[in-house]
Amino acid sequence: MSDLILHHYDGSPFAEKVRTMMGLKGLAWQSVDIPMIMPKPDLMPLTGGYRKTPVLQIGADIYCDTRLIADVLEAHKPDPSFYATGGIGLNKAIETWADEHMFWPAVGFMLGCFADKLPMAFHEDRAAMRGAKPNVEAAVKAVPVAMEKLQAHLALLEDMLADGRDYLLGAAAGLADLAAYHCVWSIGRSGKTRVALEPFPKTDAWLARMMDIGHGDKTDLDSKAALEIAAKATPADISPIDAVAGPALGSQVMVGTEDRVPEPVAGELVISTGSEIAVRRQTDDLGELVVHFPRLGYYIKAV
Repeated sequence: MSDLILHHYDGSPFAEKVRTMMGLKGLAWQSVDIPMIMPKPDLMPLTGGYRKTPVLQIGADIYCDTRLIADVLEAHKPDPSFYATGGIGLNKAIETWADEHMFWPAVGFMLGCFADKLPMAFHEDRAAMRGAKPNVEAAVKAVPVAMEKLQAHLALLEDMLADGRDYLLGAAAGLADLAAYHCVWSIGRSGKTRVALEPFPKTDAWLARMMDIGHGDKTDLDSKAALEIAAKATPADISPIDAVAGPALGSQVMVGTEDRVPEPVAGELVISTGSEIAVRRQTDDLGELVVHFPRLGYYIKAV
C-alpha cells in the first residue's frame, strides 16, 4: 500500500480526530497543509469538488469523511483496534452522536467566543457552506445557549467516566473516544472556552489522556508533491459488488453530503455498498482517481 497522506490544517477538529487515530495506531503518515477556507487549489483536483477537512490520500485513492477514514486505517493496521472495547456497533453509534450532535454546539460555542477575532473571510466561507449569510453578532449572542447545549453533552461523557474508567468504553481508547475527543479538544485549548469543562473533572482528565496519545510519526509533504504522487499512481483494485440500491455500478452519478450546501463529486459509480460509495474520475492532469465516501451522510444521484 502507498503512503498515508493526510490533507488537513492544524485547527480543524475533524482533522484532530484523524491525527489522533494515527497516534493510537502508531502510524507513519505524511502531512499536507491545506487552507482553512476556499479556495483550495491543490485539494479540489484530488476530490473533484469535495471541500471538507480532512481528506486521506493513498496513491490515487482519495478518502473523504472521518467515518470512512477510520475504516481505512483500521483495515490498514488492525492492531490496536479502534473497537477493542465495546465492539464496532457501539463505537460507531457513539461516533454518530458525537459527530452529528455534540460537534455543533461545541463548534458554535468555540467560534462564538472568538467570532470577533476571526477574519470576515472565514465567516463568509462557513456561512456559504450552510447556504446562509455571515452574522458575527448572532454568533456572539448564541454563546450562552451553545455552552448550555454543549454541557448537556459533556454531562453524558462525565457519566460514562463516573466509575473511574480511563476511556469511554473501558481500559483502552477507541473510536468512541476519538469521536468525542475532537469535540472537546476544540474547546480545551483556550482558557476562554475551557470554562465549559469546569463542572466535569473526569472529562477534563480524559481529555488530557487523549491529548497524550499524540499524532504518530508525521512528516510534512508539499501539496504539489501529493498531486504528483496521485498522478503516478493507479487506484487500488475494486472487487465488483452489486449496488445495494439506487444507480447501478458503471453509471454516471453525483455524490454529495446531506448536511451542507451540495458540492457534489461526479464520476462513474464503482462502489455502492451499505457502508461505502466510490466514484471513478478521469482527469486531464492526474489521470484516473477513485474518490471514496461513507454511505452514512451522503447521497447518490444519477446524472
